[in-house]
Amino acid sequence: MDKKNILIVEDEMIHGIFLKASIQNSGFSVLDIVSRGEDAVKSAIENKPGLIITDILLKDEMTGVDVIEEVHKHNMIPVIYITALSENRLLERAEMTKPVAIIYKPYEIHSLLSILASLFN
Repeated sequence: MDKKNILIVEDEMIHGIFLKASIQNSGFSVLDIVSRGEDAVKSAIENKPGLIITDILLKDEMTGVDVIEEVHKHNMIPVIYITALSENRLLERAEMTKPVAIIYKPYEIHSLLSILASLFN
């Protein structure tokens, strides 16, 4: 994968800002932090990031899985899900989108950054 632009879909802005800072400090580019599902789909289709990092549960009509399913109708952009879910139907749907990884909260930021390094380097 050569495109290092990352779209973050996160409805908790504090977590989104933390992710963005951590990712950028590791030498990767963050396209945007988007909190709403519809905005995430629009941004992903228009900007074609190299990766989407999304929370599975959003405070929105759409879930992170809905976002990825919609984006994949246009472009097969790789995804990393972040979630507090351990087992449920939504997690099963997430797995069907063939994510690069599903990271369970709480997590160490270094585990996410290691995944990014292996994808982009």
